[in-house]
Amino acid sequence: MFSIDQIILQPPFSLMISILLILGLDFIGFNILKKMRFFFNNDAIWIRWQAPVVGAMFLAVALYPLVLANLSSRTFFQIIAFFVFSVGFFHFFNKLKVFFKKRGKLIEFWSHFHLQSCFSNMLFFILFGMGLISMGPATNADSLDYNLGVALSILNNGGMPNAPEWFLGRLAGNGEVLNALGLSVGAEQFGSLLQFVSLLGIVGMFLFVRGTKNKLNYSFDRNILNLISLGTFSAPILLFLTSSSKPQMWAIAMTTFAFVLLIHPSRRKLSYPDILFGYTLISLLIMTAMQAKFNYLLGGSVVGVLALIYMIQRRLFWVSIFISLATASLVLLPPAFWKMTIYNVSLVNALIQPLPGHLPGTDMMISHSQFNPDTLNNFIFPLNILIPSHIGGISATLGVGFLLLFGIKPGKDKWIWTGISAAVVMIIANFFLAPPAARMYLEPYFWLLFILLLKPNLRLIYEYVWLKWIILAQAVITIAAVCYGILFFFPGAILPDWRAHIMERSANGYDVMKWADSVLPKDAILLNFHRSMALSPRDSVSSEWMTYVSLKDPSSSLYIERLKSKKVSHVLVMGPINYTTPLSNCFGKVFAGPGLGHLASRNPFNKGDNYEAWIVEFEWKNLPECATRDIKVVN
Repeated sequence: MFSIDQIILQPPFSLMISILLILGLDFIGFNILKKMRFFFNNDAIWIRWQAPVVGAMFLAVALYPLVLANLSSRTFFQIIAFFVFSVGFFHFFNKLKVFFKKRGKLIEFWSHFHLQSCFSNMLFFILFGMGLISMGPATNADSLDYNLGVALSILNNGGMPNAPEWFLGRLAGNGEVLNALGLSVGAEQFGSLLQFVSLLGIVGMFLFVRGTKNKLNYSFDRNILNLISLGTFSAPILLFLTSSSKPQMWAIAMTTFAFVLLIHPSRRKLSYPDILFGYTLISLLIMTAMQAKFNYLLGGSVVGVLALIYMIQRRLFWVSIFISLATASLVLLPPAFWKMTIYNVSLVNALIQPLPGHLPGTDMMISHSQFNPDTLNNFIFPLNILIPSHIGGISATLGVGFLLLFGIKPGKDKWIWTGISAAVVMIIANFFLAPPAARMYLEPYFWLLFILLLKPNLRLIYEYVWLKWIILAQAVITIAAVCYGILFFFPGAILPDWRAHIMERSANGYDVMKWADSVLPKDAILLNFHRSMALSPRDSVSSEWMTYVSLKDPSSSLYIERLKSKKVSHVLVMGPINYTTPLSNCFGKVFAGPGLGHLASRNPFNKGDNYEAWIVEFEWKNLPECATRDIKVVN
C-alpha cells in the first residue's frame, strides 16, 4: 500500500485511534517524568503539560534505531501502536473517573478562567479551534510529500528508505517514524494531533509559569499573563504548523521545554539526584529535537551549551560529559552511523550536514532552500517574518507578538540575561544561515516571551495601551482563520464523503492521483512528476533530482541507474507532454490521459488553475542510453 488513502481507517475511526494514541503518549510521558522525580505538585503543573511530548520522545528514541537497522516491519509497528492506544484507552477511562470525582473543582477552575477577561476567552477559542482543525485530513503539501511519504516507505520496506534521488525524503528523521506508527493502524490525524498537543505543552508553560501559589517575589496581574499568552499563541504561523504532520511543533516544544527547565526559578535549587535527572532529560529533549528536523540543530546546541554551563556552575562537569556521551550514543549516533554507511561520509559530515555526501544536485538544493521563503513577501527583514505583504501569506507569519517585548524587565537575574542572550544568538544565526521564514524564529520567539512572563513590566497594559489593541486585532484575524479552518477541514474527520471532498479541494494532487489509481496497472512502478508522494497509488520514484541535475552530467548516472534498478514502467506527467524535455527520449506510447487536476491549497487565497495530466509508458530497458541521447526536436 503506497498511498495514505489505501492505508488509513475511514472517518471517524481514524480520528478515534489517533486520539487514543495521543492519550497513550500522555500516559507514557507522565510516568517517565514521574520516575525521573519531576513531581507534579501545584507549583509544577506546567511540567504535567509536557507528558505527551516526552512520551513521543521516548518512542522516537526507542524506534528510530530499529528502523535505521531495518529491524522494523508493518506488523512490528502495529504491535507497538496497539500497545500505545490500549494504554491510552485505559488512561482515558481513568481520567473520566478523576473528572467525575473532582468535577466541582474543575468546573470552578473553568469558570474562573473563562470569566477572567476577553483575552483568556479569545485564547481558549483559538486553541480549541486549532485542535479541531488538527483533526482534519492531511492536506499540507510537505506532509503529503515526505512527512507521510517516508512514513509509508518505512512501513512498506521495514526500514528508512535509501532513495538518493528523493532529496526532501532524505531530510526525514524520527518524526517520520512516529508518523509511521500512526499510519500502521490507519490513524491519519496522529501526526497533526501530536503537533497540536506539543503546542499545548508550550501553552501550559505560559499559563502556569507562576504556579498556583504564586511564590515568585512580586505580585502579578493575571490580565498581563492573559494578554501575553494571547499575543504569543495568536501567531498565524501556529495555525499552519499545528494542522500538519511536519514534526516541527514537537521539536520546538522539546527545545523550549529544555530551555524552561534551565530558566524557570523553581529549578534553581535542586538536590543532586534532581540535577542529574534534569540534565539527562534536557539532553534527551535537545538531541531528539535535532533528529526530528535538521532545523533544530542550532536551537538544541544553544540549549545544550546553557545546560553545560549550569552543570559547570555546580561543579558537575565530568558527570555532565558522561551523561551527554551516553545520550548521544543512544540518540545521535545511530542515524549518524546509518548516514556514514549509506553515503560514505565522515561522522562530522553525517552530524552537521542536512544532506551528507554531496551527491549530485544536493548542494544546489540546499543552497536554494537556504534562502527560499515559505511564501513571497515583499517586505524586508524583520517585517517579512512578522507581517504578510499579501493576504495569501498570512499563515506564514509570526504576527505582532514580538512587540510585547517592550514590556520585558530582566533586572539583575543572570540566568534571565543568559536566556535573552541565547535567544538573540538564535535570531542572528537564523538571519545568516536559515531561510527567511517565520517558522525558523519560533524558538527564540517562545523563549523571549516566556522570559517576559517571568520578568514583566507590571504596568505593561497601561503604559502600552496601543499594544493591547494591536494584539486584539491580530487575535480577531486569527479567529477568523480558525473559523474558516473548522468549517472547511474538521468535517473531514467525521464522514468519508466529506473527507474526499476536502481532499479534492485542498490537497494538491489528490484528484490526479485518484485518476492515476483508476488507470494504472497494479504492478506499475511510477516515475512521479508530482511532489505528493504520499498520495501516489503505486510504488513511485521521485523526479525531484531532475530540477538540480543535468542528464548530460556524468554524475546523473547515479539517479538514472535508480530508475533502471526500480524498473520504472510509467511516468506521470503534469501538463502537456513535452518530447523535448529531459528523459523524454525514454517515453513510450501514451498509456492514459488526459486526467484533470488543479493546483490545490489549504489557503483559499493561494489556489491555482486547472491542468491536464498524462501517463506515459517508460522504456526503462533502454536506460541509460535513452536518457543521455540528444533530444530530437520535432518541427
